[in-house]
Amino acid sequence: MITLGALGISAYAIHSSWESRQSGIESSQLELSQVTEQLTTAQQQRGRLANQISNLQAIVDVTSNAPRPSNINELAVTLVASTELHGLNLDQFEPEPPRSIGTDEIQSILIRAQCTYQALTNWLNELQSQMPDIHVVSISISTQGPEQATVATDIRLDWYIPTDQQSNTN
Repeated sequence: MITLGALGISAYAIHSSWESRQSGIESSQLELSQVTEQLTTAQQQRGRLANQISNLQAIVDVTSNAPRPSNINELAVTLVASTELHGLNLDQFEPEPPRSIGTDEIQSILIRAQCTYQALTNWLNELQSQMPDIHVVSISISTQGPEQATVATDIRLDWYIPTDQQSNTN
């Protein structure tokens, strides 16, 4: 009887030990799958970030090599040529007197044009990539009706005028 009791206790201990190991193995497998999933996500994010870095570097390379206008007349010529190139029919180009904000000189410009929506978006994309010192403050778009292919647009831009120090480093 004592032998059977000892055998029963031994069998119970072995079974408990086995269950504990199985539980540990299952826990480890779960942790392994979670860590593997996190690693996959991190690798995907790393790939996206590497692409973003590459795209941003290309933008920096293009914009740093582009000649920047140093006065409103040069800017006007550049903007008017760009609008015509993209199919915007310019109705008005109206610069306001420059204003100071901190150490920056800023000049607001109102542009009124007639164009297709696609021409407008193409021009704005080029403006963003080619002239990083110009910021779109507001855009108003209106149309005569859904059958009209063109829209009327009012665009207010802020041009951060290059200072002598900045234009010497560019």
